[in-house]
Amino acid sequence: MKQYTRREALKLFGIGTVAVAGLGLTGCNGLGEGTGGGAQKSSEPVPASQAFGQAGVWMVYGDHEQIGKNTSVWSVLVFDGNGNVTVYDTHGLAMNGGTSYDGITFGDLDGMSNNEIIDLAKQKARENFDAAKQSAIDETNEEIENPVSTEYGANVAAGQKVNEAAEYQEPEAVPFTLRLETDDTGNIAASETLSFEYQSLNGSHFYSGSHIGSHPDRYADEALYETKQVDIDLSAPTYSTTQTVYGTTFSGYSGLATVVNEGHVGFTWDTPDTEGIEVD
Repeated sequence: MKQYTRREALKLFGIGTVAVAGLGLTGCNGLGEGTGGGAQKSSEPVPASQAFGQAGVWMVYGDHEQIGKNTSVWSVLVFDGNGNVTVYDTHGLAMNGGTSYDGITFGDLDGMSNNEIIDLAKQKARENFDAAKQSAIDETNEEIENPVSTEYGANVAAGQKVNEAAEYQEPEAVPFTLRLETDDTGNIAASETLSFEYQSLNGSHFYSGSHIGSHPDRYADEALYETKQVDIDLSAPTYSTTQTVYGTTFSGYSGLATVVNEGHVGFTWDTPDTEGIEVD
């Protein structure tokens, strides 16, 4: 199983950076209750163990971006409050067939309840898969109709069978961990990381014109889903910038955002004595 650095982990979502946004945190509505399920006002920033430890919905986006109505949500993370997370990839894969796919933006989430966000994530994750599959089929059909050689045409036809046989796999809940690194004294938090493994759609499994050539068998051996190890650096030790989109306010770590109620003071790292996390 391949291990990923933070930068590599971000790339597996199809972006240069990763961020996460959460709903249903301390003092907030549970899943399916209320509009947005935003965290209520708090006099102190919420630590990561509390933020991720309760049932909630989080959105992954690029931390090089400012949250806005058109900012893309690359994945939706659903935490169950029992130490598990389900990942719904909503970003489009780079395929050449031209099948259209419209992802999620933060503007789309305005006024939604937690369950509505989850339903949208499920819908978009499936649409993402279907678009990737159909795109590969469409492009491969063009190659079947205009083969460059008999051998090449046979390879393409075989590849099309791989495309057509691909079946969508519903995401499953997987355990996550929080790991805290301390400074030289061992008493002060220096960084904190959210880590988990999940099954991610592997675009290299599909045959398409760009994937077929001198080494067609290479792609036949690629699994449709592959295990990804994700380590997300919670890079802000205090609280992050708050941004309101339409009627919904988002806040969180640097590059990580969650729906909150107006006046919420944000999020922070845990301390070395926090129970239920790994330290150093």
